[in-house]
Amino acid sequence: MYVVVGARGFLGSYIVRSVLKDTTEDVLAIARNVEGMPSDDRVRWASCDVTDGDDVRRLNEGYLRQNEDNKIVYLAAYHHPDEVEKNPRLAWDTNVTSLSRFLNTAENVVRFFYPSTDSVYGDSVDGHHFLETDALAPVNRYGRQKCAAEAMVTAYGYNVVRFPFLIAPSLAPGKKHFYDVIAATLKAGEPMEMFADSYRSALDFGQAAELTVRLMELPEAAPAIVNVCGDEDLSKYDIGLRIADKLGVSRELVKPISINGGSGIFQAKRAASTLMDNGLLKKTLGLTEVHPAL
Repeated sequence: MYVVVGARGFLGSYIVRSVLKDTTEDVLAIARNVEGMPSDDRVRWASCDVTDGDDVRRLNEGYLRQNEDNKIVYLAAYHHPDEVEKNPRLAWDTNVTSLSRFLNTAENVVRFFYPSTDSVYGDSVDGHHFLETDALAPVNRYGRQKCAAEAMVTAYGYNVVRFPFLIAPSLAPGKKHFYDVIAATLKAGEPMEMFADSYRSALDFGQAAELTVRLMELPEAAPAIVNVCGDEDLSKYDIGLRIADKLGVSRELVKPISINGGSGIFQAKRAASTLMDNGLLKKTLGLTEVHPAL
C-alpha cells in the first residue's frame, strides 16, 4: 500500500494519480483536512496533522500497523523560504521535529521516499550541475532545514529525491499553482513578468511523480539520494514562453526581468541559479532523456 503524506498538495495530488495509473497498489492518502475528499476502491483518505504526536500515533496504530508493506511518500513540509524566515521555529517543528517523530513511529515500512529540493545545493558556479555527492551549501534557512531532514531520512536507511523548480496545472482542490496564475494572466491578455537570468533543471509535476513512483517500484533499493530533474537549464522566462506557446497566445506577453533587480521581492536569500545533474536518475531507470512536458 502506498501512503502519501500530504496528498492534497501539488505534488501529492500527482503522486496519487501516478500510483493509480502505474501500479496496482491501493493508496492511503493523508492530509490535515480530508473533508470532501471521496474514498473509493483504491484510495482511502485519512486525516493526520504530522505536527501532532497523538495524530501520528493514531495513524500508525489505525493504518500502518495493520498493513505489512507500507510504501510511504512523505511530502509534509513548511515550504516557502520567505515563510520559513518569518517563522523559523514553526518551520523547524514541521520540517525537522515532526519528520523525526514520524520516522521513529511508522511501522511496516518497505519504502520511504522523502522529496527534497535543489535548495540544499546553493548556487551553481560557472554553470556547474550538482551531483548527489557534491557538498551542500544552502543559502537560506529553508535549504538548511531540508539538509537536516535529508540527514535523518538517510540515517534511517530511507531515500531522498531532490527536485528542482516544479510546475504544472494544479490538481489540488482549491489551490492554484504558479502555472495556473501564469496561464490565467496570459489568457486574459495581460503581461507576465518572469525572471530570465535565474536557471533551474526544471521539471513538471507529472513527470516528477511518475519518476518517483518508478524509483519506488524498483525491485532493488534505489540509490539513497537521487536528483529527479530535467535535462534542460530553464529560466522561468523560458517556461513562460513555453506556456504561451501551449496556450496559443503571444509570446510578447511574457516579459523578461532580472533576478538581480528582485531585491524586495524576496525576504529569504535565493540562489541565482541551481542546476542539477540527472545522470544517476537516467542510469537507474534506463532513461536517455528527461524533458518537462510543458
